[in-house]
Amino acid sequence: MAVSELNKSAIKEAKGVYFLSCNPGILTNKDLLIVILEPLMRDRPLSIAADEILQKGLPYLASLSEYELSVLFGLNEKQSFHLMAVFEMARRMGGVNPDEELIIRSSKDVRDAVSDLKFFDKEHFVCLFLNTKNRVLGRETISVGTMSSSLVHPREVFKAAIRRGSASVIFAHNHPSGDPTPSREDIEVTNRLSEAGSLLGIDVLDHVVIGGDKWVSIRERGLLSIPGGN
Repeated sequence: MAVSELNKSAIKEAKGVYFLSCNPGILTNKDLLIVILEPLMRDRPLSIAADEILQKGLPYLASLSEYELSVLFGLNEKQSFHLMAVFEMARRMGGVNPDEELIIRSSKDVRDAVSDLKFFDKEHFVCLFLNTKNRVLGRETISVGTMSSSLVHPREVFKAAIRRGSASVIFAHNHPSGDPTPSREDIEVTNRLSEAGSLLGIDVLDHVVIGGDKWVSIRERGLLSIPGGN
């Protein structure tokens, strides 16, 4: 199918979801990006471009310059500037100050830091990197798809943590079903990562599961095994 036909189909589907309810809040992040990108991209499938952007993570993308956006996604100057302007407007409307320190003191702070996960229609496993004072140094999407030990590998998690000089990490992922109850695999993967982190001197502080506006802390449930701890 030609790119133009693929794009027509993608935008029709996104708009169709909106017009059925007239509520933009039910659109997924991917749907919103497709609508934003529609007037910008003619030679690339919108669905694929949106997936590439979401794989990087919206908070990360919002910090990029116009040039960095253009290099990452093959955009021209006009396209990358438009996208940068959209991110900047969203940041201002949300009252987010990129220079403001984000300190994690509770699972609610984690939920607030990854609140965008509730809009994804696929599971996204993200990692927050913290210093010795629990200040967030950065965030990275480790995998997209149903969480498993094959997708969430210690190598990928701790390579990023070492690169950022992290003292500790916190994991979060979403359940598109809206039920934040951790699965057995969620718990097994968390504890496997905790064991790997202990060998590197990087503590796994928690793993928060997001389901809609609800969340569950694996640590607060007493399900996180802390090597050498109680």
